[in-house]
This record gives sequence, C-alpha cells and structure tokens, in this order.
Amino acid sequence: MTTVTETPGGDLTEGGRRAPWLLIGGGVAAAALLGGGVYAALAMSGGGDQPDSVLPATAAAYAQVDLDPSAGQKVTAVRFFQGLDPEVRASIDRDWRAWVWEQLQEEGDLPPEVSYAEDVEPWLGDRAGVALIPTGEGEEPVAAVALQVKDGQAALDFLDGLDAEGSEDLAYYLADDYVVLTQQGSLELVRSAAEAGTLDEHEPYTSDMDDLGEAGIVAMWADAARASEIDPSAFDADLGLTEEALGLPERPDVTGRMAGTLRFSADAIELHGITRGVSGVALPASTGATRLVGELPADTAVALSVENGAQMVQATWDYYADLYPDEVAEVSGQAEEAGFTLPDDLRTVLGESMTLSVGPGIVDAVTGISPTEPSVPALPLGYRVTTDTARLQTMLSENGLGAGFLTVREDDGTLTVGTDQAYVDSLADGTGETLGSTALFSAAVADSGSSDTVFFVDVAAFEQYYLPEVTDEDARAALEQLGAVGMSGTTEGEGAGRFTLRLVADQE
Repeated sequence: MTTVTETPGGDLTEGGRRAPWLLIGGGVAAAALLGGGVYAALAMSGGGDQPDSVLPATAAAYAQVDLDPSAGQKVTAVRFFQGLDPEVRASIDRDWRAWVWEQLQEEGDLPPEVSYAEDVEPWLGDRAGVALIPTGEGEEPVAAVALQVKDGQAALDFLDGLDAEGSEDLAYYLADDYVVLTQQGSLELVRSAAEAGTLDEHEPYTSDMDDLGEAGIVAMWADAARASEIDPSAFDADLGLTEEALGLPERPDVTGRMAGTLRFSADAIELHGITRGVSGVALPASTGATRLVGELPADTAVALSVENGAQMVQATWDYYADLYPDEVAEVSGQAEEAGFTLPDDLRTVLGESMTLSVGPGIVDAVTGISPTEPSVPALPLGYRVTTDTARLQTMLSENGLGAGFLTVREDDGTLTVGTDQAYVDSLADGTGETLGSTALFSAAVADSGSSDTVFFVDVAAFEQYYLPEVTDEDARAALEQLGAVGMSGTTEGEGAGRFTLRLVADQE
C-alpha cells in the first residue's frame, strides 16, 4: 500500500497551492523526455518503484517515462548508440529535462523567474507517470501525474513557494518517492483511490506488462472498457461531441486492453505492443502459410505482406454483417453490379499469402516516364498471391482490373502480377539471395517467420532522393544513420495479438 505524506500543498481544506503550469510544465516536461535523454541516463543505476506504485488501480489509461531503466536496457542502449555517428550521439547526449524546460519557458508556459538548474534539477528524479481516471459515465476524467523526486521536502518547498496567480488550480501531495499532482478538487479522489489500491497491484495491468516484456524507456497501458465510460462531450460540453450529434452509428460494447513500450533491441529502437481480451472481429490465429515475403529478392526496397488474408476477410465480413446487415447488403449489391462477389473475391485477392513489392529502381523508373508515351511503363512493382488463381485471373481479365497491360505469371498456385516482365520473372523465379535471408530484414522485422502482417522499407534505397532536401544538419545526420524501417503484427487468437515497429541503424 502506498505511504502518503500529508503536506500543506495537498491539504484541500486549506485551499491547496496554485501551480497551474505544473501538470504541463512539470509532468509534460518529464514525459517529453521520451524524445531523448536516454544516452545521458545510461550511467545511472536502475531499480526502485515505478510511478504505477503511487497511481490508482482504477486508471483507464497510463503512460510512463523511465530514464533509469533496467541494466539490460542500458547495456543494449549503449551498444545501439555506440554504432551511431559521433555527431548524432552528441546531439542526443544532453540533459533533455533542462532542454524541454527551456523550450516551455521560451513559449511562456513556465514562470520566467524559475531556474531549472537551481530550483528544479536538485529534486527532480528520472521517472514520471500519468494516469487518466474515469469518475463516472458522462463525467470528465481526472488526470494524475506522478513525478519521481530525489528530495521530497525540496520538491514540496519549491511547489509551496510558487506564485501563479490567475491560473488554474492544481493540488499535490508526497507519496513515497513521488509527488502526485492533479486538478484542484480532485486530490482526495486520487489519494483515496490510490489508498484503496495502486496500479501495480491491479492484476490485469500487471499481467499485461509481464506479457509485454521489458518496459524500456517509455511504457503505456489502456483498458478499453474503462475508457469507453468516458463521454467525449465531457471534455467540452459546448462542442457537443456526442455520437448522436456527430451522426455516428451506435458503437458495440468495447472490451480489451493494450500495452506498449518504446525500448532498445540489439540494433534497433522498437515500439512493441500487445492486445489482450479484445472483443469484436474474431481474427484467426496464424497458420504458418507460405509467407511469400521472405522469398522476394534481397534488394527489395519496400515490401508489404498479409498471411491468412482470406480468413481475415471472412472474419471481418461476418462481424460487420452481424452489426450492420443493411449497410453490408448494400455494399454487396453494388459489388455484384460491378461483376464482383463479396466477400469471396476479397478473399481471393488476399489468399493464403499475399505480398506487394517495390524494386530499388522505382524512383528512377517513375521519374523516367514520358507523359507522351502511350504504353504502360515497366515499373519494378509486383503483386504475388497464393490463392484461387483461376478466379483471380478471371477478375483480372474480365472485370477491368488490368486487362491488356498487366504481366501475369502462374506457378503452382501462386500468381505474380506486374507491368515489367523481367521484374515479374525475378519475383517468381526466386533465384539468388532472398529478402528473408538478409540481416537487414531480420533486424527490422520482428518474428518475420510467424507474423501475419509485415511491412519493410530499405531506407538506403531512397537516401539519395530525400537527404539533399533535409536542411537541418542534426536531422540529416540522424536520417543518414537510419538503415531500415520494419513492422510486423501477429494474431494470437481469442482477442490477443502483438505488433512491433523497428527503426534499425545503418549496418555499414
């Protein structure tokens, strides 16, 4: 249970203290550290409680920033940053708390007389968390921020000494190694809720975070069922943001939770997330289909793939047909008039395994197109799918989806389509090194052998076109270090899934 220290600033019976910018300047300044500060924090020792140890278990959403992560994350981060250009490391190796404070102060969001170095840095810690707490259907939720402090009394003295007349009231109290801040009038609600149970004692939250794995530098969590209790119109009644006013269809009941983290892997920064208990479309779990994406040429610049697409289409169609039968029937009728049968033809397009690919010469090929040339340009663009090839070829030839200008090749139940015969053949033949065997693809795409969706971009294939347009030196130096972007997603069944987005450092 959280230990709460009473302070004048947290005593609502005395009116509290006025610190209007604190939730913006203090909480946001700490939260904004997710944009940097990692490299500078690596020498610190991890351990200690996270902000979830002082925020209420009733939260609908939570996010935290941790510049003092686990030893494993620090070791991995050091390896990652050592591989970067010295100029990039220099731009990152700074006190980002001070930098954020300066930016907010320049914009007039903070009192100009407050010195970060003298008044804030001595007590501000390395962790911050913010929770959104529902207070009842149709009511405005309460936000609570927990700032880690190195010296609790110094933090309270600073807050008590602020002069912020004419601004919105905030209240605060000290709980263990954190100052908890919230709106004036909501302190007792936040404090009593935390006394009844903190987020780190809430089983669904702890289970989700365990499944998420290493929390990294930034972590977040949300419960959709709790969030659905918050009426958008509660934020500003004058806006009238009700579903009826906006003309939106009635939403089905939403359940499920998500958790995500921004962290380091051996050679990438990754955003990893999971979903649990999500209601709605019952997407099928992965079946280990052909996975055509891994068979693409090694020099593929862009790739997008979907596995089990036919099953996904059917599950999605069944879900919405049950919810909105009239609208789905109307769409089906319109498709039938155009010569298509839904959802069967959509199932055919995605098939068991589908991939779209772009070759490395796409930019030169597009820029070389003559506006006066009537023929279809030969572009390194390809579409491959393992499906009902007979039906798909009928769609292509009889339904106006490319008759007369597409190159089509069939190989043992897999169709390859494009506008350049040579590129189509290179995709279908699969000779030479494949994309799935390259180190860059493996680093960028997590779980590529089991993921249902994959997206990959070899950034180096486009550097010569976009880097000259970047005038900011720091931005250009950072972009020069980016080797690839990869994203993958997997359905695990019963409302559960995972996704990973990775930014991979240049390996040369």
